[in-house]
Order: sequence, then structure tokens, then C-alpha cells
Amino acid sequence: MSTVVLDAARAETLALIPAFIVVAADATGLGIILPLLPFYSQKLGATPFIFGSLVSIYALCQLVAGPILGILSDKYGRKRVLIASQIGTLFGFVLLASSNSLILIFLSRIIDGLTSGNISVAHAYAAEHSSSSNRKRALGTTGGAIGTGLLIGPAISGTLVQFGATAPIWAAAFLSLTSIVASIVLLPAEHLTSSISFNARSFRKLEIFREILSISRTWRLFGLLAVFFFAFSMFMSQVAFFLSARFSWQGHPFGTTELGAIFAYAGFINFIVQILLMRQASRWASDKTVVVASFALMGAGFFGLGMSGKIGPLILFLTLNFVGTAFLRPTLAAELSRSAPLNRQGTIMGLNQSLMSTANIVAPLVSGALIERGWYASWTIAVAVLSICGAITTLGLSDPPSNTSQ
Repeated sequence: MSTVVLDAARAETLALIPAFIVVAADATGLGIILPLLPFYSQKLGATPFIFGSLVSIYALCQLVAGPILGILSDKYGRKRVLIASQIGTLFGFVLLASSNSLILIFLSRIIDGLTSGNISVAHAYAAEHSSSSNRKRALGTTGGAIGTGLLIGPAISGTLVQFGATAPIWAAAFLSLTSIVASIVLLPAEHLTSSISFNARSFRKLEIFREILSISRTWRLFGLLAVFFFAFSMFMSQVAFFLSARFSWQGHPFGTTELGAIFAYAGFINFIVQILLMRQASRWASDKTVVVASFALMGAGFFGLGMSGKIGPLILFLTLNFVGTAFLRPTLAAELSRSAPLNRQGTIMGLNQSLMSTANIVAPLVSGALIERGWYASWTIAVAVLSICGAITTLGLSDPPSNTSQ
């Protein structure tokens, strides 16, 4: 029996390798863009609030497309929808690199947003190729792929930006093309069965959503994810302008190179947590405890960020924030995945993507308004309060089932 279990575990691990490679390539491209886009947009006239609007419009497109892409991946297979999403990302990068006005930057992000189902579809693939007991590990593997990309990508951006503002964007486009090729070559062909049945009735989105959201535990998980996404979006959408206004390095304000180094550090922490620490945490603490501790770390990190004025404390409080985020996202995602049947993984991950997009529509506008007025301490305190609310809310919830078979 032990041999059979080992063989099954080995098969699950091998099945996740293609998804890891594809997600890592996509995440590296994203990691290249993250530290560059705020300053790239600023050179073309974007203020913090306008940049927040740029993030919001991208998220609005994700909100529209996310559930549709999730349902289509359930109907037509993960591979086809993933490749279509990657092609949209590639076209968005090419247009971004060619932009000479804010209008073209907005258009490039709209195109990318409408086709950005890469991560949610990859999560659904990972969930389908893992048992219920290994679901968090599988999603942690894709999280590790994201961490790998977010470790390498910002470092590439910080290095290439010295050759021109568009050089990193063209590198991201090349990686996007590479991920398309990897998806075509590495992901196995899918044989859809009758268990994923989409007739005219089942294709009605509201009926599918009602089926999933009728599970009370799913509502609670979505609530916690909403708090996390809103806090994280407030931070990510304006951290470039916050750091540029408050900190300097070698006599000049923080720019793409410094922000790239910080994002690379965040990617390193995420990689370490997903690959080395997540399994150990599961052995010593329940998922509920991990979620509470993660929210608390984020709250402490955000609060301290507003009080710090030197590089040393900045790194310390950013570390608390990054560690909390690295533990929290896959833990909540795994619990959400366990709350739905396997043949609805694409749909529930699409809903999760839409929830994140909703937060990304509102939070950057709120965050941008605070930063544009110079209310930096208020910005950090607001995000810290959200994180603490997440910890308190989790404490009030009952413990999830120890094992749920799907």
C-alpha cells in the first residue's frame, strides 16, 4: 500500500511540473512589469490617482472576463483557455512597449486584463491534478512558481531599465511568448468527459454560481479573501509612490531599480515560504492559526511601515508583510478549492479572480487618493487596520473540517 501511495504522490508531482514552468514564465513577465509600470506611466503624465485608475481599469476587465474564462476552461479544457489568455498577455506587452501616451498604456492594460486568466486557470489545473489531502501543497507549488517569477522578474527589470524604459517590457513580451510555447509543448492534451457537462442550462453562469455559493463555508472564505485582496491591492498599487516620496538610496529617490530589488526580495520570501516552510507550518499549526498569524504579521508590517523613516526598519517591516502574504494567499486558496467539487474548480477560481479584481477596482482609487494628498501615514494605518480585521474575523470562525474529499 505504501508503494502505491508513493507512486500516486510521484505522479501528482510530475503532473505539476508543466504548470510550474508555465506559471513561472508568466509570473516572471509580471515581475518585470511591476516595478517599472508606475514610473513608466509617471513619465507620460500619470499622477498616483491616475495610476490607481490604470490598475482599476485592468481589474475591471479581469472582473468581466474572470468568471467567463473559468467556465470556458471547465468546458473546453485548461490548456486551450490558458494559451488564449497568454496570447492576450503577449499582445498587451507589445502594445505597452510601443506606447507613447497614457491612452495607449490604458489600452494595453485593458487588453491584458480581458485575457488575464493565466493564474486562475493554472490554479484549477493544479487542483485537478492533486488529491484533496495534497491540494494546499499543489496550490503552494503554483505559488512557488509565482514566487520564482517575482524573484527573477524584478531583478531583470532593475537591470534592463538602464538600457531604456522599454527594454524590460520587451523582455516580458519575450517571456510571454516563451510561456505560450511551453503551454503548447508541455501541458498534456485533455480528454474531457461527461463529468464536465455544459449544456445550455449549465452554461448559465448564475446557476453555476448559485450552486457554489450555497455552501456557507465558501461565503466565509470569500469574505476573508476580500479583506486580504483589498489590503494587498492598496499596498501594491501605491507602494512605488510611497517609497519614492519617503525613502532615498545613494542620494536619489527610490525608482525602478530600488523597487525591483524590493519586489525581488518579496519573491524570494514567497519562494522560501512555499517551497520550504508551508509544509512545516501545516504540521505544527492548523490552517486557522496560520491565517490569523499571517493577518497579524501583515498588520504589524503595515503599521510599522508608516512609522519607519530609515532603510533598516523599512526592510524589517516589509519582511513581516511579505511573510504574512506568502502564507496567507495559498492557505485561503486551498481552503476555497476544497469547498467546491473538482468539476467546478475553474468556476470557483474564476470567482476568486473576480473577487480579487473587485478589490483591485476600488482599493487603488482609495489608495491613490490618499497618496496623492501626501497622507502616507493614513495610507499605512488603513491597510494595517484591514489586516487586523482579517485576523479578528478568522478568530471568530469555526475550525474547518480536517479532511474533505472531493
